[in-house]
Parts: sequence; C-alpha cells; structure tokens
Amino acid sequence: MRPVPAPFYFLLVVVLIGCETQDMVTSNAKARFASYPDSLIAALESACAGPAQTFLRPTPDAIECREYLPPEPTAAIILTYDGTTSDLPQLVIRFQTNEDTPGYLVENDVYLSVPQKSGAPLHVRQRDPRLNRVVNALYQRSGGVPEA
Repeated sequence: MRPVPAPFYFLLVVVLIGCETQDMVTSNAKARFASYPDSLIAALESACAGPAQTFLRPTPDAIECREYLPPEPTAAIILTYDGTTSDLPQLVIRFQTNEDTPGYLVENDVYLSVPQKSGAPLHVRQRDPRLNRVVNALYQRSGGVPEA
C-alpha cells in the first residue's frame, strides 16, 4: 500500500477547523487521471480510519469518508439547521470516479449531512477556494491533473 499523501490529512484538518456552522466549507474540485485512481482511494481509506470515521463505497464509482464531529459543533449544527438528536450530523468527504476519454475524471464534494426530524438529510455547503487548492494538491500527489 502506498503512503497516504500529506495533503489529504491537511484536507481533513482544514475541513474540521471550518466546522463551525457559519464557516462550513466545501470543495467541488475535479481532476483527470490516466488510469484508475487507486492511490487516491487508498489515501482516503487510510486517512478515514479514526474511531468517529466510517469509510464507505456507496457505489462502485463513489467513495466517501463520513465523520462525526465534536459535541459543541454538533450541538450548534443541530440547533442551527433544525436537526435531530436521534441521528447526528456528519462531515462527508466524497469522491466520484467516472471513466472518461482519456482515463478517468474524479470529482469531489465536501458537505455536512444534517439529519432532519422528518424527510431527507440537509446537505450544508459553502464554497471555499482554499479548500479547492488543498484538494487539487491531493489530486496532483495522487497522479491526477486538476481541472478548472
């Protein structure tokens, strides 16, 4: 297994620091890979191994890391977005891989998933160019070429 690229750890730190509800950040960066991005997937899986984290592969072409947040931001998020305490909010970092000529296109999404008292969870996003730069560096270290 390849070592986890350092920028991925930085990505998690940047996102967690921004977890105050008014500062929540997201990224919608994308990159092209000549072959299937195994090193990117391995990096996410390795970095998503903490006690409050869950690595998922919801579809063959999507991977995500879901993480529960500390108590104070969790409480603020529940109150701000009319969430529920029976299913707590999670930070979601998702990468979608699509075969595309030539190679593969990978896009990411970062958001808070806030379960509601009724209906589907609310996804809270806010654009942050700084986070996009971190994700683009991760793509480059994993062998991808970021796209504008």
